[in-house]
Amino acid sequence: MNKWFIRQPPPDGDFIVFGLPYAGVGASSFAEWPMQIGGGWFCPVQPPGRENRLHQPVPASHQEYAEQLSDALAEVLTPDRPYGLLGHCGAVPYLLQTAGELEKRGLPLPHRLFASSWGAPDQGLYGPLNFVDLSTVDLVAEITALCAAMGRSIDPELAEIAAETMLADLEVQRRYRYEDTARTSAPVCVIGWTKDEVVPAEQVPPGWDRCVQASFHTLDGDHWELLRGPKQLLDLIDHEMGG
Repeated sequence: MNKWFIRQPPPDGDFIVFGLPYAGVGASSFAEWPMQIGGGWFCPVQPPGRENRLHQPVPASHQEYAEQLSDALAEVLTPDRPYGLLGHCGAVPYLLQTAGELEKRGLPLPHRLFASSWGAPDQGLYGPLNFVDLSTVDLVAEITALCAAMGRSIDPELAEIAAETMLADLEVQRRYRYEDTARTSAPVCVIGWTKDEVVPAEQVPPGWDRCVQASFHTLDGDHWELLRGPKQLLDLIDHEMGG
């Protein structure tokens, strides 16, 4: 089985959506999501440097990540089954880069991209962690607070490991610049959240339509609502994927 998938994507189903984890976490961040969305499947991906791939090097750039994930997707995509890619917050640049790489290779395009809690990509980065001094920020505290927001606790030793992963991710993210050469023709569902204090909903829509074919959706919840697999989002995905 390809290491990018924690479980082999099923060969059947009306569609499949691949979930890309955000900074500092892996596929287990989608633990509350169901395996099935309507008649389709949900499959979280596992990038190198996280969880069961902890000892593998983190991709040094968004392009390297996109190339590796595109290699993995090429093994499981079929022209007769629609698929989508979903990313939240810091995963969105990886989402767009991967879609552009797939298009460049002539592989089947995603039926939809789902970009949550991120503004127009040509305007730079979003969220406070992308602007703090990485030499002084307490990322262990950030990881601990994240787990608390999700109603979970984390062992201090695991928090240290997760903080190292987050630091590597944030360092790569600082170097990201959206380029027209990575533009994708896949439609993008841009999602904001009413109580999002990290990337407020009003910051999300402006400018996306300069970069992609976009539709806009504001759902009820805070910045971490997506990780809970809320029904309103699952229904939106099912609808947009043709369910």
